[in-house]
Amino acid sequence: MVTQKTIAELAGVSRGTVDRVLNKRGNVNEETKKKVLDIANSMGYRPNRAGKTLVIRQKHIKIGCIMIQADNPFYTELITGIENKAAEYADYGIEVILRLSVFSATSQIALIDELLSCNINALVIQPTTEKILVEKLKAVAESGIPIVTTNTDLPDFDSFCYIGNNFYTCGKTAANLMALFTGGTGNLGVVTGFLNAKSHNDRIDGFKDYLIDYPQMNIIAIAENNDDEIESYSITKKMLEDHPEIDCMFIVAGGVYGAGRAIQEAKEQRAIHTISFDDVPTTRQLVRDEIIQATICQQPVRQGELSLEVLFNYFMDEKPPTSRTVYTDIQIKLKANIDE
Repeated sequence: MVTQKTIAELAGVSRGTVDRVLNKRGNVNEETKKKVLDIANSMGYRPNRAGKTLVIRQKHIKIGCIMIQADNPFYTELITGIENKAAEYADYGIEVILRLSVFSATSQIALIDELLSCNINALVIQPTTEKILVEKLKAVAESGIPIVTTNTDLPDFDSFCYIGNNFYTCGKTAANLMALFTGGTGNLGVVTGFLNAKSHNDRIDGFKDYLIDYPQMNIIAIAENNDDEIESYSITKKMLEDHPEIDCMFIVAGGVYGAGRAIQEAKEQRAIHTISFDDVPTTRQLVRDEIIQATICQQPVRQGELSLEVLFNYFMDEKPPTSRTVYTDIQIKLKANIDE
């Protein structure tokens, strides 16, 4: 194992100097600092985490989390992942402050201000794409607070790290499956969650772009359900009544159960191929009943865990993640494997 003593000997300096450089305390001239850091990096030096633990406890780190409050079991699983890590990191003196918000910039900004008043050291958020929120987050980041965007990212914002699926690829995957199920011919209805969620828009963009090579597959209508089951049922029912030519449905986000009920009713008159996202209990039943032919899953618990994990590693090792994008796996579930 590489020690500070080894680095000191190779650099020709004292162990105290190496300690000051590696732990960023005290003044060391730039030439010596560079020499020490170059040697440490070339030898793969990693700080002793036992010692770091005491330092972390003394800092009383607080991480604020703002998650979406909506009628979608997926978010419950995402929060479970955050709570799992919050319990684990409590032993290090790290406090996780969780807040739930409707999906609007004004609500999220109010909660950001509340968390800032609690002197948080980092922020995890499922952000809307509204400009006023983006500007608020830029100001927070410029103050030195790392921001992790989870499950949905932001355009024109350089977050500390994004955790979640590659949603554009998810959309292409959904279109690929639909083309296979239909033989490349169909009239499509699209029900999305939030029009101001980048993740949902990325799925639609990927879906549309993949279908460019399938001129006989046409998107007839797109509607927003705000991840609400009742609203999802109503708008899906109306869409299918207004457009009897629709024979394929793409459910982009939450509200799958409500949309599924409307599709099930319409299937009494015509066949409808349907693809959705996530494998919450109600969606699994719709797959078993063959109302939905495939659902694309994204590991929500793991997303929640990773959102805190990247910050924990940062505070422990004082290094940002090697990549600002951490993608979770894309999983396709059909009737044959929905219970696996």
